[in-house]
Amino acid sequence: AVVSTQSTGNKSQPTTSTTSDSSSEPPTSTVDRLINHPLTIPFLKLTLWISLLLFFAHHQFGSVFFLLSIPVFVWQSMEEYKRGPRELSAYSVFNKKLERLDGTFTSEQWERELKYGPAAVRKQD
Repeated sequence: AVVSTQSTGNKSQPTTSTTSDSSSEPPTSTVDRLINHPLTIPFLKLTLWISLLLFFAHHQFGSVFFLLSIPVFVWQSMEEYKRGPRELSAYSVFNKKLERLDGTFTSEQWERELKYGPAAVRKQD
């Protein structure tokens, strides 16, 4: 609500006007809630996959469909999650400048521990 004052003659009268932002309101209908639900797309994908599996199983190709769908599931699972700009991968080869996570056990650290003992190993910056 926005409150402003209007002057009429010598008197000031406050007036209230409401501004509504329809983009910040939650969906109101059941259809909108179902469409915007986070599990709608995965449920539809699973339903489609089961339907196709039953179709191909009826035509004696169920095992072929199942085996060919495994790489598709692996590819889809890798596409789902994207890291943020400063979020590091657990595998340093995928990070810029091969940056390692804190606490990563490296072959260099292991070699130093074998040569000089565990007390000789310090965190290197």
